[in-house]
Amino acid sequence: MKLSDKLFTTRTSRKLSKQEVADMLGMDVTTYGRVEAGKRNLEIDKLKLLPEMLGIKAEEILELLEIEKGNVFNVGNGEHATGNGSGNGYVENLYTENKETLKEVKNLYSELLNQKDIMIEFLKQENDTLKNALKK
Repeated sequence: MKLSDKLFTTRTSRKLSKQEVADMLGMDVTTYGRVEAGKRNLEIDKLKLLPEMLGIKAEEILELLEIEKGNVFNVGNGEHATGNGSGNGYVENLYTENKETLKEVKNLYSELLNQKDIMIEFLKQENDTLKNALKK
């Protein structure tokens, strides 16, 4: 089954009109009609609305889109991270079946953050050295 078919069957089983679904998605009814006919894709911001709006599980949407779930992860800016509020990023596992790959990605990302911190410290010291040289 394709996502367009799932949209049609879900919409009709819930006795919703194309206009109602289009309004929920914040799009023109003609554009939504093309999505349901399989002639147009939904943007990611619209796809995010489907689970709650139509009661379709996010995993089901991924399957219908034929996205390889084992390779999906997110690199964020630390907004969900707890701790000292340093703003350092993090790697969050969204859908993975390969724990070793995820662990490797997290380790590489942590190493990059560590290297960044080392470089910042080096540049601070270099900056102080140059300031002192200018004072003399």
